[in-house]
Amino acid sequence: MVRIYQAEDEGQMSRQAANLISAQVILKPDAVLGLATGSSPIGTYRQLVEWHRKGDIDFSEVKTVNLDEYLGLDGSSPASYRFFMNEHLFDKVNIDVNHTHVPNGMAEDIDRECRDYDRLVQDLGGVDLQLLGLGHNGHIGFNEPGDAFENGTHVVELTESTINANARLFARREDVPRRAITMGVGSILRAKKILVIVSGEDKARAVRDAFFGPVTPRLPASILQLHRDVVLIADRAALRLCRMEGRL
Repeated sequence: MVRIYQAEDEGQMSRQAANLISAQVILKPDAVLGLATGSSPIGTYRQLVEWHRKGDIDFSEVKTVNLDEYLGLDGSSPASYRFFMNEHLFDKVNIDVNHTHVPNGMAEDIDRECRDYDRLVQDLGGVDLQLLGLGHNGHIGFNEPGDAFENGTHVVELTESTINANARLFARREDVPRRAITMGVGSILRAKKILVIVSGEDKARAVRDAFFGPVTPRLPASILQLHRDVVLIADRAALRLCRMEGRL
């Protein structure tokens, strides 16, 4: 079941998402949070940091697992997702760094890393709340459009549209890695609750197709329609097509 909430703008979207995450932590102080990177969650992380500094949220018992990481980048690279998480959240709250987990993009045996990451999530008891963004082509994590849904953590070849979207984070487009390691769609669906945040009119078609179109691996996010507990928080611009077509 997907519940959709419209925010007036990206700022309100971020605050509403942070409210749900903080409520999860208050309800279960040792919650396992599935976290995402990219531009979409930055405002949400900023709000969580602010509330932590005010004493409203305690991360001391929280554990986290991130969706993905570029292959060939270690955590000290400013373009890596480990670096991103440290910069935007982990280094600014009282979380134990040993409780934060990001796939190892430098693993010598990448197949083993994928298996170990799935086992890690299982050993943690599964993800209580998974935060997701939504790619222009409907990808979630780095699960790109394809012929079938991938189950567990795996290596993916990034599409040109994803490379183009992420090129702004690199000095040159040629520097963007072509491969990444990502939790699979099956892994994402095993989360107890899923929170999707989307902003901007450029995502309006992806939102409409993902949540009101057919379920197909050609649009990976569409499988979220089958999950029992999904919350979509999107701003007015991202929901424009849904409103125009009377779907809300």
